[in-house]
Amino acid sequence: MKASNFEVLVVGAGPAGSLAAANLAAAGHDVALVDENEGPRSRIICSGIIGLEAFAHFDLPRESIVDSILRVSFFSPSGLEVPYCPEQPLAHVVDRTQFDDQLVSRAVAAGTCLLRGHKARKTLVTDRGVELTADVNGGQQLLRGKAIVVATGYRQWLHKQLSLGSPPGFVQGTRAELPIKLPEGAELYFGRGFAPGFFAWAVPRGHGTAGIGLLGSQGGKTLIKELLKTDAIRSRLNGDGFASSGEHGYTIMSRGIVQGPVDPSVADRVIAVGEAAGQVKTTTAGGIYYGLIGAELAAEVLSDALRSGKLSADSLSSYQHAWRSRLDDEIQGGLQLQQLAKSLSDRDIDELFRVLQKDLAPRLRQLVSFDWHRRTVRALLHARRIHSVVEGAFLSR
Repeated sequence: MKASNFEVLVVGAGPAGSLAAANLAAAGHDVALVDENEGPRSRIICSGIIGLEAFAHFDLPRESIVDSILRVSFFSPSGLEVPYCPEQPLAHVVDRTQFDDQLVSRAVAAGTCLLRGHKARKTLVTDRGVELTADVNGGQQLLRGKAIVVATGYRQWLHKQLSLGSPPGFVQGTRAELPIKLPEGAELYFGRGFAPGFFAWAVPRGHGTAGIGLLGSQGGKTLIKELLKTDAIRSRLNGDGFASSGEHGYTIMSRGIVQGPVDPSVADRVIAVGEAAGQVKTTTAGGIYYGLIGAELAAEVLSDALRSGKLSADSLSSYQHAWRSRLDDEIQGGLQLQQLAKSLSDRDIDELFRVLQKDLAPRLRQLVSFDWHRRTVRALLHARRIHSVVEGAFLSR
């Protein structure tokens, strides 16, 4: 079997993997970015919304921006609306295929060796390094490195082989793209008829299209078909395009998304980043920015470890401490909010929206951040009338 040797193997060419590879290569390390796809990924279950903070911090490529979020409207089960109109765009919507490919190009420009069409099949960690066996063009190739960065999302077999932990839970994300115009920006729908315990969304995608999706524990494809039948969505669909294509004119994609930290996210010669480490917002299931934060921290810690030759789990544990210190409050706050949301009836949710309309909306406008939700969650839970609704919801069960 043909073998190729590198200093670091980064498996998975999503945003987190590409940034980790780029930063490690820029620091002078010999890096291979290994991805199972022959070309840029095209089937990505993601709304593609990235906050302005992420664009500024990482100088993200702007060529892939297809729309911007200038307004967000929140809708209760009965149709009550709470609008949020920031002074500047809240976030940008990107074409994920183009966005990911641009980050891969940055990694290559920094000196990374890109190995597309390499499907990871087996890994082995020894005292001397890491070995990765990949399927390539009907054959197999052996890749060796001193360390490996896992950026594949959660893969049970891979995590088990590399002594990484398992996530505490998952949420199902489901989406489709349709011909619909959203001139007022993004829309979020709450209620058991839309997404029990979670929410559904409509996000502009440019060129008269929108991404329609929802989060839930199960049955996402059935729920999204019902969502598309509602007046709120169907009344604004491009009649000719939708009628001619019918139900089969769009593709519904669905997959599980990690919810909560993967512990441990390091092992001997191993670091996990992005969703593979559980670096995902538990309020919205968005993972791009948190994954980039994790990748940046991972590259710093791993670069130092490679130079010192100290690549044990204990030596790499400073990475886990760093990213958990940065993100854990947000992740745990979102999990608490999920538990609360699952306990509320549609009537409870409507009452919460009435409180927001009357009392909390001005204050929340000052607290809302696209990427950091803990302060907003605390404001909701500490409001006296919100407490009364929540308490009533629990006592009635």
